[in-house]
Amino acid sequence: MTRTTANSMRDDYLARLDEAMRGLPHGVAADIRGGIAEELEGLDPAATTERIVRLGDPEAIAKEAHQAQSADGVTPASAVPVPRIAATSTRGFAIAAALTLSFGGFVVPIVGWFVGAVLVSLSSLWKTGEKVVAIVVPFVLCALSGILVSAMGFSSWTSTGDSSSGDTGSGGALEGVNPLVPAWYDLIWYGAMILGVVLIPLSGLWLLWRLRGRAGR
Repeated sequence: MTRTTANSMRDDYLARLDEAMRGLPHGVAADIRGGIAEELEGLDPAATTERIVRLGDPEAIAKEAHQAQSADGVTPASAVPVPRIAATSTRGFAIAAALTLSFGGFVVPIVGWFVGAVLVSLSSLWKTGEKVVAIVVPFVLCALSGILVSAMGFSSWTSTGDSSSGDTGSGGALEGVNPLVPAWYDLIWYGAMILGVVLIPLSGLWLLWRLRGRAGR
């Protein structure tokens, strides 16, 4: 049903374009139509709507072609005003952005991740909600984990200090505590670190998965 809707939108737009270009030479009109049909091929309804808005009204496209023909006498295919796609709307840009978000922080700590976040936010191939999930959620979870672990570590340190001061008569050391065994808050800290290391790459890979079948070149 989704593909049928997208095809219907594309066919309707191309029909309007054919009607608007009736006065153009057949070769010129065919070149313009072929290029635009290629732009709309294989898109889902949302991407088709976005691309049609970017292409503009068929009457405006035909008018520009008529003006170019009037100025040059004959309009070669290279002179036909074909709408250009912004770099941020291409699949290559989106793929590079997602990979930078996933692994940029390993190449250049912190800065690499922020660069990836900026590139992802600039790409038009993802919805706003998808960008928020990929960028904000891992950052918030890692920040909350760090705050929680810090609070727990401080609480444990203060309780340990109180216990140590109360046992000064027995040598000032806690019995039965093995310094080689991680404390419970250490385990939570390590877990938070692992969570950040895993979530950030997964967020970029998730964006790549969401990119399937969407527009762009």
